Amino acid sequence: DACIDKIHPNVEYRDLHLLAAEVIAQGLVDLGILRGQAADLVATDAHALFFPHGIGHLLGLDVHDMEDLGDLAGYQEGRERSDRFGLGFLRLDRPLQEGMLVTIEPGFYQVPAILADPELRSKYQDVVNWDKLAQFSDVRGIRIEDDVLVTATGGEVLTAGLPTDAEAIEELVKSGGKY
Repeated sequence: DACIDKIHPNVEYRDLHLLAAEVIAQGLVDLGILRGQAADLVATDAHALFFPHGIGHLLGLDVHDMEDLGDLAGYQEGRERSDRFGLGFLRLDRPLQEGMLVTIEPGFYQVPAILADPELRSKYQDVVNWDKLAQFSDVRGIRIEDDVLVTATGGEVLTAGLPTDAEAIEELVKSGGKY
C-alpha cells in the first residue's frame, strides 16, 4: 500500500521500488532475519537477497509490456541499467505518466543460488541472521500483484477486488479460480 499511495504522474518508478525495498527490509528486521536500519540495508542492497527482482513493469499488450523491444525499452532515454545488486533487474525506470498501467508486485523469495552464494554470504554476514532465516526455510517466496492505473490524482488499483490475504487466496485456489 505504501507504494500505491505514492503513485502520481512524475513520480519515479525507481523510487517506488526503493520504497518497497525499505518496507521489505523493515519487515525482515522485525522478524529478526535482518539486522540494522531499513534504509541502511537498502543502501547496501541487503534487501536484494530476498527481493532480487524489480517492483514491477508496464502492463499492456504483453504480460511484461515492451520487453521484446529491448533491454531498456522501459527506461527513460539516457538511462542505463544499474549494475547494483538491488537495482539491476528493474524493468521500468522512468517517471510515471498519466495513463500508464503498471504493476506493483514486491515480493519475498528465498532463492537457493542467491542465499548459498559464498560472496554474498560473506558480504552480508553481519546483517543476516542465518539461523533465524532457517526457521522460514519452508517459505520459498510470495508475491501479490496489484495492477495500477496512473491518474492525474493518484493510482487507481484495478485489481482491488481480488483477495490478498493468505486464507482468501487459498480458498480461491481450492475453488478452481471461481471468484
